[in-house]
Amino acid sequence: MSEDFQEKTEQATPRKQQRAREKGQIARSRDLVSVASTGGILMVFYFGGEYFFKSLSGMTGSFLGMQYGTDPMEVCRTAIVFFVKAAMPFLLASAALGTLASVAQGGFIIKPFTLEFEKVSPLSGIRRLFSMQGITELLKSILKFGVGAWVVYYILRKDMKVLPTLAAMELGPLVQISGRMIMQAAGIAFLYYSVVAFVGFIFDKWQHERSLRMTKEEVREEMKESEGDPKIKARIRSIQRDMARKRMMQDVPKATVVITNPTHLAVALMYEEGKMAAPKIIAKGADVVARKIKEIAAEHGVPIVEDKPLARALFKLDLDTFVPEELYVAIAKILAYIYKLKGRI
Repeated sequence: MSEDFQEKTEQATPRKQQRAREKGQIARSRDLVSVASTGGILMVFYFGGEYFFKSLSGMTGSFLGMQYGTDPMEVCRTAIVFFVKAAMPFLLASAALGTLASVAQGGFIIKPFTLEFEKVSPLSGIRRLFSMQGITELLKSILKFGVGAWVVYYILRKDMKVLPTLAAMELGPLVQISGRMIMQAAGIAFLYYSVVAFVGFIFDKWQHERSLRMTKEEVREEMKESEGDPKIKARIRSIQRDMARKRMMQDVPKATVVITNPTHLAVALMYEEGKMAAPKIIAKGADVVARKIKEIAAEHGVPIVEDKPLARALFKLDLDTFVPEELYVAIAKILAYIYKLKGRI
C-alpha cells in the first residue's frame, strides 16, 4: 500500500462526491443491471411463455404449409414482422428493468460528451484486456459462471434422471417437461447471480468510496475553496470595518452632542427638534475610536458632555438606532443644557 493512499484517511466531502458524479464516477454494478435485464426476460417468459410458444408453433406451421405464398421476400418480411412483435415484450421488459436498476444505483447521470482517443484505441483496448485488472475480471467471470453452473446442476441433478425418457415422449408432454426444467434452471441461476451481483455492488460501492478518500490537506483546501480562505475573510471583514468607521466619522460633525465617560467611551447623538421623534446614535466607539470621535467633535464645535452612566447605556445600543424612552429624561437634561449655552432657551 503506497504512502499516499495511507494518508487518505478522510471521507470524501460532498463537493468532491458531486464532482465525481458529474464525471460519471459512481458506484454502479454492471452485473446488477444485467441481472435485472435478464429478470425482465424471465418475467415475460413466466407470464407469457405459453402464448409465445403457441404463436411460434403456429407461425412455423404456417410457413411449412406455404400459407404465406412462395415469394421469398414476402415470406422473409412476414417472418421479420412476426419475430419483432414476438421479441418486443422481452426487449421492453429487459430495457425497463435494466434502466431501473441503473437509476436505482446512482440516478440519472448526464455527462458531457468528450472523445477520448485512448479509450477507443484498439491498442489501448488490448492492453486493458491483458492487464492485471482485465485478467482478474476474466477469472472472476469464469469463477462466477462455474460456480453458478455447479449450483444449478447440484439442485437439478435428480430431475436430470428423466432426460433419457424424453425421447420416447410425445411432443406435448415433452415440451411441458422440458419447459418446466428450463424455467427451473433459469430461476435458480437467476437467484444465484442476483445474490452475486448484489454482493458485488456492495463491494464496488465500498471500493468507490475508498477511492474518493482525501488527505487532511485536501479537505482543508476544499474548505478554503468552498467557504473562502480564513485570512482573506478576516481581511475583508477588516476592510468593511474600516469603511464603516470612516462613514461613521463623517457623520460626527452632524452630531448635536457627544457623550463620554470621559476617556474610554464616546457616543455621538443627533437630534433635530420637530423632525425626529427621538435622538439617534450616529457614531460610537471605545478607546482609540472614542478619542477620534472627540477630536472631530472638538474641531467642528460639537458639544462634548461627560456622563459615565449615560455613555455606558448608550454604547450598548446599535449604531443608527433611536434612543429608548427610559433614557429620554437624562438626554433631555443634556439637550436643555446645550440649548441654553447656545442661547436657544
